[in-house]
Amino acid sequence: EGDNDPARFLAYLVAALQTVEPDIGAGVLAALQSPQPPPMEAVLTALINDIAAIPHPVGAGLAPAQGGDRNGRPYVLVLDDYHLITAQSIHEAITFLLEHLPPDLRLVIATRADPPLPLARLRARDQLTELRQTDLRFTTEEAAAFLNQVMGLDLTDKDVAMLEARTEGWIAGLQMAALSIQGQEDVAGFIRALTGSDRYILDYLVEEVLKQQPEPVQTFLLQTSILDRLTGTLCDAVTGLEEGLGQAMLEMLEQDNLFIVPLDNERRWYRYHRLFADLLRSRLYQAYPDLAPTLHHRASKWFEQNGMPAEAIDHALTADNFEQAADLIEQIAETTLMRSEITTFLGWVDALPDELVRDRPSLCLFQAWALLMSGRPLEAVESRLQDAAHSETMDKTASLRALIALYQGQMSRATELARQALEQLSEQDTFLRGLATWVLGLSRLVNGDLAAGAQALDRVARMSRRAGNVMISVMVLCNTAELHMQQGRLRQAKETYQQALEWATDEQGGRLPIAGEALMGLGRLFYQWNDLEAATRYLVEGIELTRRWGEIGAMDGYLSLAQVRQAQGDADGAQEAIRRARELALRTDTTELDDILVAAHQAQLWVAQGDLDAALHWLEERRLTVDVALAELEERLSDDFFRIRRRRTAEYVTLVRVLLAQGRPDEA
Repeated sequence: EGDNDPARFLAYLVAALQTVEPDIGAGVLAALQSPQPPPMEAVLTALINDIAAIPHPVGAGLAPAQGGDRNGRPYVLVLDDYHLITAQSIHEAITFLLEHLPPDLRLVIATRADPPLPLARLRARDQLTELRQTDLRFTTEEAAAFLNQVMGLDLTDKDVAMLEARTEGWIAGLQMAALSIQGQEDVAGFIRALTGSDRYILDYLVEEVLKQQPEPVQTFLLQTSILDRLTGTLCDAVTGLEEGLGQAMLEMLEQDNLFIVPLDNERRWYRYHRLFADLLRSRLYQAYPDLAPTLHHRASKWFEQNGMPAEAIDHALTADNFEQAADLIEQIAETTLMRSEITTFLGWVDALPDELVRDRPSLCLFQAWALLMSGRPLEAVESRLQDAAHSETMDKTASLRALIALYQGQMSRATELARQALEQLSEQDTFLRGLATWVLGLSRLVNGDLAAGAQALDRVARMSRRAGNVMISVMVLCNTAELHMQQGRLRQAKETYQQALEWATDEQGGRLPIAGEALMGLGRLFYQWNDLEAATRYLVEGIELTRRWGEIGAMDGYLSLAQVRQAQGDADGAQEAIRRARELALRTDTTELDDILVAAHQAQLWVAQGDLDAALHWLEERRLTVDVALAELEERLSDDFFRIRRRRTAEYVTLVRVLLAQGRPDEA
């Protein structure tokens, strides 16, 4: 179920590729540690580029291999049990991967049902090979070889043909039938008794397989069927066996071909065949319904004690041990969110009783944080913040509310909340203190106190740098560089952006996603210098990095890229950049300002491309005239002025450009 979390799915995907090429996806894994979930498309694009860029040795007389393994053979990526994936975002990611698959990467999907992927289009292009149920059936000859040679039976041709017909050549059914036959005297009579649906036959065969096993083995199979993966000490803990017996039992089951699959070469971890495990669990819940919660509780304790909190949480939730699950979720909430596994975290919290969550202010705060970062409706975020507003966490609630107000352009409210948070926060709350101080610094800049604002930003940058908070420290440097640009100190702005790039590196020296903010800033700077080639390079690289961190920053990058494309004479490229910015703006529910900003830039692009009618029509819809603009600018002392100005600035620029294009420079 956790594989439906997009960030976790991506991490597993990269880990699988790294088993054949350790360098693949190193930057992607770093991106998944960012505080906001990276968009699938951006991460997959980087991953595809990693695969395509890997150099491969050339054998004698061979042309250079374009991809593939180090022997020139294609990579094969297998997604097993894909029917367990229900997240639409993952289906979309796999569709994107299929549409941009490197020439020497093959994708194999094993599933019990057709996945929601563009199968028809792939068939039409002759890019799809399908193995259906009929293809996987054993023929009578294959069934005879399997039953008599592999399973050690001595069946007649008639018995084999009858058994193949009863199971329709289904391999799992044949294996379970063979295990059942090993204890039968009347083999032909047993085979004749196999009638009914697949599920009926399987239920019957599982019962027959269990009958052939000693009682301790039956008990072991049923009790460990609750586990997605098995290792000796875990099985000991769940079943209550003496130390060491669990591992011995697993090895015996593998030797006897009892539907167990090793997961590593050391034979430490195993799993049951999925279908076999499903049937065992069904039998467990039917025969011993009161035992299952106890087994899940034992499993949860073992995973907790062995440093696997995610699995511990899953079993605690299944056992309805909600208090234990809530304790575990609170312990790893921050690290889970910093890994961008927001879907997993929200799934855990949603599984808890609502009254339990409301009674845990810290958990409410983390959930509000997750909802905010995932772009959920602000009503849901505010509801959880209200639940979190208990005395011991009121300060942290104020910090997050200040951040929301900042996103919405309500600077007066953001300032008030940030000051409240700083009064109540302890010195140990470095992240939230840095966040609140950052908001205050920006408010001073907006109010025209540039010296005090710059000093506040410098203080936040140094404080966040010492605390290891790369995100805030880099964002503050970018704010400072933007201030230098507004004041015409372009060289100083460049130096500050370059310092931000130095700070935005991981332990291996690679760029973190937050570095995208500095790269896009450099792109805007080089646009000012009319170095359009450098501007394009910085903006494209910055957008790719930033999309792994957050949608809104990338939106700003696309708006800047539209300006550069238009300056290069690439009208179609400019419109495409605007389209991408609009898509990103629509994905977030945090603020309406982004939608307005994109629309204003679209109108400016119409002016630049000579479509004055479209720009005028948009201005009429916005009810923006010279008189309206002048009246609004008179309201500088209004508490809501910052919000008005931020919303309207791009619109004012559009109005000015329309007036100039109409030959009305005095009004402009």
